[in-house]
Amino acid sequence: MNAAVALAERFGTPLVIYDLDTLDASIERIGSAARRYGIEVSYAGKAFLCVAFARYLHERGIGIDVSSLGEFETTRRADIPPESLTLHGCMKSDAEISLVVDGFVGRSVVDGCEELARTIERSSPQQPTPILLRLNTGVAASTHAAIRTAGEASKFGITADAEPEALALLRHAEGRVRFLGIHAHLGSQIDERSAFIAHALALVDAAARFADAGFPIENLILGGGFVGDPEPILAECIPAMRERALQCGIPFPSIGIEPGRAIAAAAGMTILRIGAVKRTSQKRIAICDGGLYENPRPALYGATHPLRVLTNADEATEPTLLCGRSCESDELGTYDLPRSLAAGDAIALLDTGAYTVSMASTYNRFARPAVVAVRGNDAVLWMRAESLDETVARDVRP
Repeated sequence: MNAAVALAERFGTPLVIYDLDTLDASIERIGSAARRYGIEVSYAGKAFLCVAFARYLHERGIGIDVSSLGEFETTRRADIPPESLTLHGCMKSDAEISLVVDGFVGRSVVDGCEELARTIERSSPQQPTPILLRLNTGVAASTHAAIRTAGEASKFGITADAEPEALALLRHAEGRVRFLGIHAHLGSQIDERSAFIAHALALVDAAARFADAGFPIENLILGGGFVGDPEPILAECIPAMRERALQCGIPFPSIGIEPGRAIAAAAGMTILRIGAVKRTSQKRIAICDGGLYENPRPALYGATHPLRVLTNADEATEPTLLCGRSCESDELGTYDLPRSLAAGDAIALLDTGAYTVSMASTYNRFARPAVVAVRGNDAVLWMRAESLDETVARDVRP
């Protein structure tokens, strides 16, 4: 970890470091499972995205999901071709829909009937827009409500009750869209095989309904949400899906998955500096230079990250509440930290490669952190730290 401390001194803290060897291992693990079952892989860009990372994934044959003009612009600057891009989003703007209509993105996952009508209206028979429909299978997995994206309470997708309206829109589209198939996503951090299987079978049943209505399914996308290696889940899901498709009398479609966290999380760690240590009548509190603004996951849904002490690591420890420096409680977790812990000491939070940098905010107008990619002794800057001028760049002088 001395190398990590050296990088922190060079680039400042907070600092997010991606270990490329770990990243490659995650990509190969997922790629191996995908090849075994003939599955298409598209990375969920919302987990983490920058120009260098987008190019890194594309060079390894992985598609990318984008959900905004900003995410698309990132992939455009990385020279990702349209056929490698899928557009997501539960409330697409006209400009976002135009990305697919005008051919800048390969296909759109349409999230509702209103969006489907808008997409049809903006499209033409001369250049049909490739689409999938995002369904809500009704399967609510056991995960935090903030990261659950299916079930009766979810805002995402087309429910079974709304399928007749979607089919009617497709029938009257007059060749303006090219219907590819269906998609559904359970949520994030789902370690529940039974939910995945129920979700997958519900999608096959939906595929049979669409086929009966005259719209056969070419592509069926299971979404993501894998905690780690998807192979054990796929080993159960794919045979069950094949059997259900056989029972329904439909051809088995091409299957896709959309891992985000499973690719990026383990490769990232965040280096932080302790800025203050305090004691109350009940506990010791250490305040670091990170927190809510650079990693909102603990505040949003109680996420915790493994921690390594980079200085004084061999000393006796005591339980310590680690907090960020935001003007909120922003508790990061209770850890056993050295008794001699003091301002200036360095720590590392692990598994911060997903949903940290991508969710960083401008709260308190703290500068968002730099991102560095490392392989061995080589370090490449992927994202520089935000400057003070950039934090106020949008302000208009009165």
